[in-house]
Amino acid sequence: MGMANRARPRTHLDAPPRIRPWTRADLARLPNDGNRYEVLDGRLLVTPQASRAHQYVASELAIVLDRYVREHGIAHVVGPGAVPFGRNELQPDVMVIPGPRRPGRWEDGPTPILVVEILSRSSRRFDLGDKRDAYGDRLGIPTVWVVDHRAHEVHAFERGIPRVERETIRWNAPGAPEPLTIDLPAFFREALGE
Repeated sequence: MGMANRARPRTHLDAPPRIRPWTRADLARLPNDGNRYEVLDGRLLVTPQASRAHQYVASELAIVLDRYVREHGIAHVVGPGAVPFGRNELQPDVMVIPGPRRPGRWEDGPTPILVVEILSRSSRRFDLGDKRDAYGDRLGIPTVWVVDHRAHEVHAFERGIPRVERETIRWNAPGAPEPLTIDLPAFFREALGE
């Protein structure tokens, strides 16, 4: 009698080998299995379904950002979303898009002014490396936050200049009369129920 194997989540390391590079068009043919699939420079990035802590932090951050941009009438917040460019597509956990909400395709919208990735063990290398570089250097997104909820810190990149924040993070959104200020210890306590 054989033993049933419990399926483990797939990661970018499990992506099937390819003869040709992956493209955005290939994403539509992938299974709806709870994984997040992204394409960057012909590589398929596969991230397992996010943990509860990951989702709590993403949701709370989206709420804080949405309250701020709505108050100033400068943008709207979505999460997760899609940032397509060329044959590539990245899917940040949270993003702030300038202007009012508009229905339509992701590729027809404006470039985000802030993208947020919540670190997970399987995505750390890409979130702090290739994806961050693509957001800032190639797409010109002025602000990228990579949130490490385990370490209670934010790796912030403002026009490519890195810094790590553990106490307070400030964001000077284009068009806002005042910056958004987030007390990080309080934010993580609230988001994670600590």
